[in-house]
Order: sequence, then structure tokens, then C-alpha cells
Amino acid sequence: MINVFKDWINMILGVGIIFTIIRIIIPNTSLKKYINSLMGIVTIIVVLSPIINYIKIGNFSEDFSKILENLKIENEIYVAKANYEDIQKDNLKSNFKSKMQTDIKENLNKNINSEVEVNIDISDEYNIENVKITIYENTPFDIKSYLSNRYSIEKEKIQIIKGG
Repeated sequence: MINVFKDWINMILGVGIIFTIIRIIIPNTSLKKYINSLMGIVTIIVVLSPIINYIKIGNFSEDFSKILENLKIENEIYVAKANYEDIQKDNLKSNFKSKMQTDIKENLNKNINSEVEVNIDISDEYNIENVKITIYENTPFDIKSYLSNRYSIEKEKIQIIKGG
């Protein structure tokens, strides 16, 4: 490919040099404008010759289909990467939620003598939106104040459900 490009540039330079010499040599006669027109046509042919040769060979449609296939593959890679990033964010959020639930449950189990279930809702910015605590036995321990102080959760976001 590089050799073809080098040959093409050499051909353009050679034609340019030859045509410059011809313009200097030709006298100012009425024939000069016809010769200049002919040199212009030859110059256009030389500049377009790689394209003409490419079309002559007949691989144009095959190469065009390869280009489209490569674009399709690149698009699929981009979509896969975007999906991977979304999955990664979801996994990170799920992991954070699970760790928070486990930590809250362990800390509550240290302070009360009852089975506890913890369910939290988390925003996309990893802010705790809602905490549901299901407790199966009555306890004098103030769960809302404890969670509010320990995890900086607003008391309004904490729900305590007495379960059965």
C-alpha cells in the first residue's frame, strides 16, 4: 500500500516537472491553450489513476463490505463495553447494599436479643434512601436513634416493622 502511494506521488511529481518544462519551451501561439488543456486532462487522469485502478480491479464491493463489517464489529464492541460498564455499576451497587445490610444486621444483633431482618434501598449515588428493619421480639433498644447516629441516616428513612 505504501509503495503504491509512493509510486503515485512520484508519478504526479514527474508529470508536474515534465509539464512545467513543456510550458517553458512552447512558444506563445494559439496552440498553447490546446496543449495546456491536454496537460490539464492528463494531470486529472494521473491524480485519479489510483482510484481508477482500484475500481478496475473489481475488489471495490468486497472491500466496501469489509469496511461495513468492521464498522458493525466496532459498534458491537462499543455496545458490549457499555453493557459491561452497566453490569459493573449494578454489581458494585448490589455489593454495597449487601455489605450495608450485613453490617447493620450484625450491629443490631449485638445490641438486641432478637432475630432481625434488614432491607435497604440505595440511590444511584449510593445514598441510603430507606431502611426497613423487621424485628420479631419487642425490645427497649432505640433502633432508629442507634442507626441514625451510627450510619448518619435520617430517622424518617428508617422503618421498624414488628414481625411475627
